[in-house]
Amino acid sequence: MRRMTRSLIALGLAGSLVGCLGTVVEAPTGKGSSYGDTRGHLIGSSTSIHARDCPSGLQEVAVYVPLWGVAVGILTFGILVPMNTTFTCVR
Repeated sequence: MRRMTRSLIALGLAGSLVGCLGTVVEAPTGKGSSYGDTRGHLIGSSTSIHARDCPSGLQEVAVYVPLWGVAVGILTFGILVPMNTTFTCVR
């Protein structure tokens, strides 16, 4: 019975993280240079992008959890999840 309970808890944690793996926002403009990084993200906190290298604005922003991040999220009980943020400047 304990094994079944542990399996259900692990499956529930994995399922809760899989539903929100990423977001992409695009603008109908020409693409310029792209920049990105991966860092730890606390669940419930916001993500900010400081695009100082984009004087004309942003063309695309993509924020997502890499697949290996689901395993990290399970091990930290969903408190800390690695997130990859990539943004593209307007030409």
